[in-house]
Amino acid sequence: MQIFIAGSHTDVGKTSVSAALCYAFNLDYFKLIQAGVPTDSQKIQTLTPKTKIYPSGITLQTPVSPHIGMQVEKISYNGLEIPLPKSDNLLIESAGGLFTPLDTQKCMIDFLSASQLPCILVGAYYLGGINHILLSIETLRMRKIPILGLIISKEQNKSMDSFIESYAKIKIAHFAEYHNQATFQENAEKLKLQMQNLKIFEI
Repeated sequence: MQIFIAGSHTDVGKTSVSAALCYAFNLDYFKLIQAGVPTDSQKIQTLTPKTKIYPSGITLQTPVSPHIGMQVEKISYNGLEIPLPKSDNLLIESAGGLFTPLDTQKCMIDFLSASQLPCILVGAYYLGGINHILLSIETLRMRKIPILGLIISKEQNKSMDSFIESYAKIKIAHFAEYHNQATFQENAEKLKLQMQNLKIFEI
């Protein structure tokens, strides 16, 4: 199975959640577009060293939106033509949020629409976080992209969970903050159990 990890916003914890899912479910990892260093693949390698990591679809040295990085580095590519690795258990991590530019013409959501891969949305709670999460869920559903569930990373809030569950009718799992390798692995196993119990994802 191949799954797509999308974010409701930039810096909501997609890479940490991706690492946890790769660790817990023994998935291979692929970053669709990498902009800047250190890379997300390096973080995955540090957190879960046994994970098979494929080279990023596109690697930009400039830590900016891809459509700007392309111009700065004077390169051209069609984001919709980025080939996916031939892996039966692959996690594909996007960059930024759903409407972060993919190239100079398209956004991340356009790649997901074209591929029609099942998606796990990662969100976080901050001022405006509920709005970003609900807009993302609505957009995915309008595009008829299968949503397996929502993972809230970092700080947890039951009141916010309750509102989103009631309003969007979506399953929510949690990945708590970690401080070292041991707590990362412990929280990854907890996430796996939640997802299996909720029937969000299992292999």
